[in-house]
Amino acid sequence: MNIKIFLLLFSYIILTNSNSNFYSIKVTFVKGSYFQPPIDTHLIDTLINIPSIKKCAFICERHNICRTADYNITTKTCRLFETVTSAGAFVADPTTNILPFNYCTNDQQIEPFYVCTRGNTYSMQQIFDQLALAPNITLASTDRGAYANMYGVYTSNSTGGLSFFTYTGVRNSLIQLQSEISNINSATNNGLGIVQYFNNSSSIYKNTGTSFQPQLVSILNISLSSTPYSCLITLQYTYITYGSSLVLMTIHDLSSGSMLFSIPSTNKTFRPVVSHWNDTIIILDQYVATEYTLNGTYKGNWTYFNGTQISQRHCIQHDYAGQRHTCNSGNGTYPGIYTFLMNGTQLAHGPTLCARAIQVYITKDQAMLINIPSTAIMNIINF
Repeated sequence: MNIKIFLLLFSYIILTNSNSNFYSIKVTFVKGSYFQPPIDTHLIDTLINIPSIKKCAFICERHNICRTADYNITTKTCRLFETVTSAGAFVADPTTNILPFNYCTNDQQIEPFYVCTRGNTYSMQQIFDQLALAPNITLASTDRGAYANMYGVYTSNSTGGLSFFTYTGVRNSLIQLQSEISNINSATNNGLGIVQYFNNSSSIYKNTGTSFQPQLVSILNISLSSTPYSCLITLQYTYITYGSSLVLMTIHDLSSGSMLFSIPSTNKTFRPVVSHWNDTIIILDQYVATEYTLNGTYKGNWTYFNGTQISQRHCIQHDYAGQRHTCNSGNGTYPGIYTFLMNGTQLAHGPTLCARAIQVYITKDQAMLINIPSTAIMNIINF
């Protein structure tokens, strides 16, 4: 594929952020390709009738989480993505150009090794250290799962409550289900994936309201033979893992819920959690992250600590740049939140109070940590 890279006229433009601090960015464009993000839900928006690629670039720059855009010169369509360009893929298309945004001011400090913001460049350890000093915001009635996006945080509890919080800590109660919600994840088309712990079912809900006042309706319910623990929803499939089972994961058709593939476990699982990045499904169970293709073919695994970790809750999450954040229970051998590169290199060790779900969410201006040692606590720092 013949890719040509051009500098836009407004490269290294000097701008000011909300705190009136000056910052600069490097803007290029890649001619003849469109962008494919590593996670489907990292497509923020698709805008039509945008008159120029320069206008598309300015829209992305002003958006709080947009780090890549692409522009179709024929349809005048501008797409905004949360992901940095290096984390996704380029697909040849003569009518489309990709706009990578680079906020890193030092060529030796690039993402995902560092976090580059509008105002500065940080290591992940520096961000965790600042978050540890930030005030605690308690997210009421939350003791199980969490999923963060650009609007706020969805949380769940052991009695079936599902809530939505803004990043100021304001709560909107959404729905009360019959049993514990052990895991929340994103779904396509503004949906939300949920695993219920006690009644052996997994549900997908669609948001028919707004992002700030969500209203969820059930669009798919899957009955399961084993107790589900976590879920993942992509454009084609639903992936469900199981707690205390000899079934590690099942793969289901997204439209019907019918099971397509089952992956057994040689050892009894405890609370395996599932995530994905590009063409890889990652399951974290105890201290081993096992990797599969999207259709369930085994690819390999890496052990990020020696030994086993049983009878503890874990969590795994991938952010916009490909940093892998994990949670190990505070009762375990290696307690706390850890951040790794995709190859297993450890970048940082965060707060030690960590027992269930975590979410690390980083924008151009802020970093948020949602942590559930018992009741969920949110910490926020401004860059």
